Amino acid sequence: MVAVSLNKVIKKFDQTEVIRDVSIDVNKGEFCVFVGPSGCGKSTLLRLIAGLETPTDGQIMIDGKDVTFADPATRGVGMVFQNYALYPHMTVEENMSFGLRMNNAPKPQIEEKVTEAAKMLRLGELRKRKPASLSGGQRQRVAIGRALVKGAKVFLFDEPLSNLDAELRVEMRIEITRLHRELGATIIYVTHDQTEAMTMADKIVVLRDGNVEQTGKPLELYNNPANKFVAGFLGSPSMNFLEGKIIKNNLVMPSLGNLIIKKNYALDKNISKITVGVRPHDIALKKATTGHKIEFVENLGNVSFFHLRLPDNSFLIVESSTKLAFSSQDMLEISLKEKDVYLFDNKSGVRLNS
Repeated sequence: MVAVSLNKVIKKFDQTEVIRDVSIDVNKGEFCVFVGPSGCGKSTLLRLIAGLETPTDGQIMIDGKDVTFADPATRGVGMVFQNYALYPHMTVEENMSFGLRMNNAPKPQIEEKVTEAAKMLRLGELRKRKPASLSGGQRQRVAIGRALVKGAKVFLFDEPLSNLDAELRVEMRIEITRLHRELGATIIYVTHDQTEAMTMADKIVVLRDGNVEQTGKPLELYNNPANKFVAGFLGSPSMNFLEGKIIKNNLVMPSLGNLIIKKNYALDKNISKITVGVRPHDIALKKATTGHKIEFVENLGNVSFFHLRLPDNSFLIVESSTKLAFSSQDMLEISLKEKDVYLFDNKSGVRLNS
């Protein structure tokens, strides 16, 4: 069952179109992540779902009801903001119960819901404290608790971890994923961090310039990107992109010393130039007397990233086990397998092989 549906949604601010004919379905109980670079429209989409913005055109449905122009309070959504949006003069339990108190809910009901949420979020001992005395992670849990107590059908998270340090971000990723599993709630989560998207999502929606570039499960998008943008955005380090040519149906890469991958590549004759994509972990290395020089090595313990200088002064990043005893200034020979190579139209960026 579809919990949230966007149908051909357009949003303009004056004459600037920031959301362009976007259609997305989020299923009930799904953890859907909107991901993309800054300014791509992901937070605007979230605000449209929440009712904080009104679409210029298109339709928004929540639980089968048209809420395109409905009041935010009637939509059954709970929003967790980047800055937590807690009332500083209120205690944890007062912040969590605020929505119910404003609706004049019975005190026993408020107490029951706050107690249940505090237990689930491990906030029991903090109920009488105010936000100023809480850590960033604790404030985040209070903000989530407020949405829980409100009884939201859909939880909207707007870059909720961006203010936290790296260690706490990992902890909160685990916490939010656990909550999703236990609640079975529908979550729409906005981030620019592709690691968050890959590790938390059931479904990822990749956005760029107000358009949906691709939608699918994390590994589907990683292994089968529809275009160069998605291929380069998902993965750390990013995919390497190189110039490529098809000569006598074989793939030739000039920047890799005219490295040839023999296969019957039959591409559209109208495509004159192609871009070759290869992920850093799919490149094999061998020490040689000639080849490509290592300019820089990032040794991370169990893995190393080798930055190789190419003839056009760009860099090729190769991920490899630290068992390989390579160091800066070594010369390396590169080899690639046909199955690990992605081909893209140089002009449109569209994927050419599958």
